[in-house]
Order: sequence, then structure tokens, then C-alpha cells
Amino acid sequence: MQHPRTLKALALALALGLPMQARAQAPFFVPIPASILVGPLVMLLIPLGMELSKSDEKRVQELEARGDWASVVAMATQHLGAKPGDLYWLELRGRALQRQMGCAAALPDLRQAFDGRLAQAPLQPEPTFAAGLSLGLCEMAVWDLNAAAATMVRLSPLAPQGWEPIYNLGVIRALQGDLDGARAAEAALRPRNAEMADALLARYIVPGSASPAPDTAAGLSAQALPERLPPALAEQALAIGNRMLVLPQGRWFGTAASSRTVLGGHIRVAPVKIDRVELTTLGAFEVTGAGRLAAAVAFTANKKQAFGISYWNVDDPCASRDGVYVERFNSPFDQPECLRLRVLTPAMMRAVADLQPVLQAAEAAGATLPAAAYEVQYARHGLDWVVTSTWLVPTHRLAGDLAAVQWGHALANALRPLARWPQPQTVAAPPLGPMP
Repeated sequence: MQHPRTLKALALALALGLPMQARAQAPFFVPIPASILVGPLVMLLIPLGMELSKSDEKRVQELEARGDWASVVAMATQHLGAKPGDLYWLELRGRALQRQMGCAAALPDLRQAFDGRLAQAPLQPEPTFAAGLSLGLCEMAVWDLNAAAATMVRLSPLAPQGWEPIYNLGVIRALQGDLDGARAAEAALRPRNAEMADALLARYIVPGSASPAPDTAAGLSAQALPERLPPALAEQALAIGNRMLVLPQGRWFGTAASSRTVLGGHIRVAPVKIDRVELTTLGAFEVTGAGRLAAAVAFTANKKQAFGISYWNVDDPCASRDGVYVERFNSPFDQPECLRLRVLTPAMMRAVADLQPVLQAAEAAGATLPAAAYEVQYARHGLDWVVTSTWLVPTHRLAGDLAAVQWGHALANALRPLARWPQPQTVAAPPLGPMP
């Protein structure tokens, strides 16, 4: 049986395109579907190359499995008290802070860890690259694009054949309106990763080159035709029973609730008692002053605790062959947990079942759908509880595929407690970038 750290190191080697001698140490080769982005580098909690005692490693893994980021931060802080400035523990604490409170809280530790690694002699390229990429993506998440661009420039020499810094730099240039710089990045990226070069071109460069459509009466519906909009959400949140999801800052409009039932069982061996569990779905959308859809969300949960339900007879939420990213979190088949990321055209957006009522309401009010948007879906079927949240976010509100994956993991970290604990839960979705 492979050790979890070994499997993560293998996935990392495949994702980063490490030298052949590094790949040769991998115990076996796992083919990665071409359509799925492998980005475990910024998802690992324990930094690449960090050697922990068996007790510390076991403790960190237990805390990670429970999502107890505060205890990971406390543990790292204790070690830093004994070894001030230890780069591994700084990076570990930064990654835990990112999961606990978001990138803004993590930036000081991640920046100190990266700067410290760059100053080491001899330089260790792989751990330094990992620390720098975590830093750069956090800078992109808080929309500090100038700092992120500088970080990506510093990263490039550490992995001359790596595609991530060039791709991210292209996204940054496109978001800054520097289309010549974005096209230069695309040209440099294509020999390294043609698929990601195509993604950069289609999702950021081509949309950035198009002139914005003139405002029409329908396009100005948010201001000129308020009677066509549903009521604005007073609390900027969606609440189902004692589960509440706080939405990112913006002007959100709610849609009517709907319900459906799923089957759940009380034991995993015969005789099995099957119950129907009612799930409620609430939706909301955000529009700009010019009537463009800025985001849409569907939030599903059970209002009442389904006492004793220990497994669920549901379709696999990870069953996707056209995604950018899929993560199963090592969940059992009868308690599935999944994070899925896709890029959708308007026709594909309208076909997403959970989002159909939301998008129908938005379009009925005159909102226009984006040319391309990320669909980010997190689903967890836990003991007694179910939570699913599906988001539609225009590509320009998330700074590239890697940043979108990171945003999805932040969403998963926020929502996971809703399907774990019976106590009232209020969680906040991670922030989104501005609309161009």
C-alpha cells in the first residue's frame, strides 16, 4: 500500500514536470486524463520536502482530515517558537492560515517562506518553486496583480520547463488590459503546455480583445427595469434550516426555493432501512449595473437533521469527463465528497440542472450571460447531512484555472462543516474578483 505522502509526491512530480530522475523515483505511473488539470502543488498542506517526525506527521494529517486548521496553526506556531524562522513551518502555517481565514491572512508567512528559500545556498528549486507558486496564487486571489506578476517572474528560472508561471503571467497581463503581454505569454507557453495556452487564449485573451457591447434597454435592466428583478437579498446570505451560506459582497437577488428527495440508509449491512431525505435548494444571482450576470449560485441542504443516515444512494458527483479539475477527497462511495470545476459556454450554463431556475430568473430580468464562466461545484454527503453548492463565475472574476481551483478548495473548506456538525452553522463563501 502506498503511503499518502508518496502518492502526493508522485502526483506533484507528474504535475510539475520534474526532471526524469525525480520521476524515476515514483513507484508507478498514473495516467492523467488530458482534460483534467492536475494542480496538487498548492493543495498540499505539508510543504514539499518537509520531513516531519512520525507523531507530527500523523497529527497534521489528522487535523487536516478534520479541517481543524486552527490547531494546525497553533502547532506550527509552537514549533516556530522553538525554531524561529524555520521555513518549512512558516510555509505550513501559511497554508493552514489560507485554509482557515483566506489568502490575506496567509500572505506574510508565505512571502517570508519564499524569500527565505530564494536566499538559501544551495538553492533547492522544487521546494522553492512550490512555496513561490502558493504565494503567487494567493496574491492573485486577493487581486494584488502587480505583486503576483513579480512573483511569477521570480518563479520562472526555478523550473525552466514549467508552465505555471507563464500561464499565470498571461492571465495577469490579460486582466490588466495588457493584451500584447498576454499574447507574448501565450506564445511562450505553447511549447510547454499547448492545452493551457489554448485555455489562456480562449478564456482571457480573446474576451479581452472584444469591444464591450453597447448598453441596451435589456442590458440596463438592473437600473432601468427593477420590476423585472426578484427581491434583493436583505442579508446577503442563503439559509436552509440552521445552515447559512454568506455570499460574497455584491447586490444579490434571490430565487424561489425548490425541493427534491434523495435516499439514505441507516446501516451499511443488511437489513437496510432506507429513508427519503428532503433537500431544499435556494438560488441567487448578482448583476452589474450594465445588466451583465456577475455570478450565480445554487445552495442545497437538508433543513432537518437526517438522524442515523450513514450512507447515501446518490449519483457520483465526481462523474465528469469534461472538467478542468476533479477532487474526491478520498471519500467512500456511499458518503461521496467532491469538488468539480468546468468551463462553460452560455448553452452549457443553461443545461446545469441546479442553476436552471437561477439563470432563467436572471435572463428574464434582462441579464446577459458571460461568454465563458467557471462552474464550481462542491458536494458532500456526510453523516445525517447533505450540502451541495454550485457556482457560476465569469472567468475574469477568477484569475485563471489554478486560481479557480484554489477558490474551489476555499469553498470546500468553508462548506465542509455544514455536512459534518449538527450545531447551527454560518459559513462565508470566498471573495470574488471585480467585474471588468
